[in-house]
Amino acid sequence: MEAVRRHRTGRLHGVQGRAGRGGLPDLEGRRRRVELGLRRDRRNPLTGRRTARLLAAAILLAALAVRVGYVEHTPFKAVNDAGTYNRLASNVAQTGDYDTGSGPGTGAGGSRGPTAYFPPGFPYFLAVADLLDGHASGHKLALHGERIEQALAGTAAVGMLGLAALELLGPTVALVAMALAAVYPVLIEQTGTLVAENLLVVLELAAVWTAVRGRRSLHLYGWIAATGVLAGLAALTHQNAILLLLPLGVAVWTAGARARGAALLVICAAATIAPWTVRNAVELHRFVPISDETGITLVGTYNRNSAAERPIPYKWRFFWDIPADAHLVKTAGRYTEPQLDSKLQAQALRYISDHPTAPLRAGWHNLVRMLELEGPAAWHASALAVGLHVDVAHTGVIAFWVMAALALAGAFTRRARRVPGWVWAIPLLLALSVVFINVETPRFREPIEPFLVLLAACAVTSAGELILGRAPVRRRRRAPELPGHAQAVEMVQRLS
Repeated sequence: MEAVRRHRTGRLHGVQGRAGRGGLPDLEGRRRRVELGLRRDRRNPLTGRRTARLLAAAILLAALAVRVGYVEHTPFKAVNDAGTYNRLASNVAQTGDYDTGSGPGTGAGGSRGPTAYFPPGFPYFLAVADLLDGHASGHKLALHGERIEQALAGTAAVGMLGLAALELLGPTVALVAMALAAVYPVLIEQTGTLVAENLLVVLELAAVWTAVRGRRSLHLYGWIAATGVLAGLAALTHQNAILLLLPLGVAVWTAGARARGAALLVICAAATIAPWTVRNAVELHRFVPISDETGITLVGTYNRNSAAERPIPYKWRFFWDIPADAHLVKTAGRYTEPQLDSKLQAQALRYISDHPTAPLRAGWHNLVRMLELEGPAAWHASALAVGLHVDVAHTGVIAFWVMAALALAGAFTRRARRVPGWVWAIPLLLALSVVFINVETPRFREPIEPFLVLLAACAVTSAGELILGRAPVRRRRRAPELPGHAQAVEMVQRLS
C-alpha cells in the first residue's frame, strides 16, 4: 500500500497487478461492474448477472412469440394511413423514393405530386420487409411480411425498454418492466397494425438508453452523437419527435458536456434529417424539412363540423368530409402539395383566430380520449381508423386502465423520484404535441406507453419488496463516473 501512496505516473498498472483478492482480473471485474452500475445485490437472486440475462432472454422470446402469434391469428386490412404506408413502401422498394408521379391526385389530398406528406422513416422501414419477403410490389401480398416486421419491432421495443430501465433503475426493475411490456395488450395489438408509432417507440427508447449510457462512459461524445442520430431518425419517422431534442439536450448538458455536447447532439440530428430535406427541396421546390402535413392535419380538427361532432367533439376528419371544403375534392388537383398545405393551414389558423378557445376545447376532449374516458363511441372510431377489431380495442382499454393505475402508484415511489426529470419530460412533450390536434387511441398514445410501463414496474417492484419484507437497495442518485488516474489509485486502496 505504501507503493500505491507514492505512485508516479505510468506506475499504476504494476500496483494494480498486486491489488485485491484475485489480483488484476478480480479488480478489473469489480471496476467494470462499478462502471455499468451492475454491482450484485446478494439479497436478490434476480440481480445475479447470469440469472438476469437468462430471464431477459426468456422474456424477449415470449414477447416475440406472443406478437407473432397475434399477427398469425388476426385478420388485418390496411385502411387509411396503413394503406398509404403500404403503397409508399412499395415505391421505395422498387425505386428508392416516393415515386407517386406529378399529375393531379398524386399528392396528399388529391393535390399534384411529388409528395412529402408522410415522413420517410416508416415507409423505408416497411420497404425492407417487402424486399426481404419478395413482395416489393406491395399491396395485400406484402402485408404479412410487414406485420411480422412490426412484431420484431415490438420485441425490440421490449428490449430497449429493459436496457433503459437497467441504466436508470437497475436489473430488477428492468426485468419487471420487460415482463409487463411483453404481455401488455395495448403494445401487442399495435404490432398487428401498420403505424409509424411502432418504429418511433424503438427509436425513442434507444435514444434514452444512449443518453443515459453515455454518462457512464469515457467516450461521452460518441454516445451523444449516437443519441443525436437516433433523435433524427425518430423525427424522420414521426415529425413531432423532433421535440425529443429538448429533454435529450438537458441530459447531455447535465452529463457534463454542456454547450459543446448539446451542439453535437443537434448537429448529428440535423445531419440525419438533412438528406430528406435536400430531397424535398429538389422534388417540391420548397423548404420542407421533413413533412408538409401541417395544413391537412390542423384543418381536420379546427373546423365548424369537427367542433360540433357528437358524441366525439373535435374528432379529426379528412378535409374532403368537411362540407365547407367539399369544393376542394374537385379543385385540389390544381395545387401542388405544398400549396394545398399552405392554403389549408391558413384556413385552420383563421378558424382558431375566430374561435380563440377552440384549442383549449380540443385539447380537453383529446385528453379525455387519450385516457379512454370518452366512451365506446370514441374507442370504436379509433380502432376502425387503424384496422383494429373492436373486441381487441375493448381489451386494450381495460388493460390501459390497469397499467395507468399501476403507473400512478409508481409515480409516488422512491425509485421513480430517482429517475432524472428529463426522462419524464419526454412523454409529457409527446402528449402535448398531439393533444391539441388529434388523438386516436391507442395509436397516438403508443410512444407514451413505455413510460407508463416503467412507472408501473416501479410500483410492482416496490410492492414485491413490501410483501417479501425486503428493504430496497439504496443506489447512488448519479451513476459513478469512470475513474481518472487519481481516482483509480483511490479505488485500488479501497479494494485492497
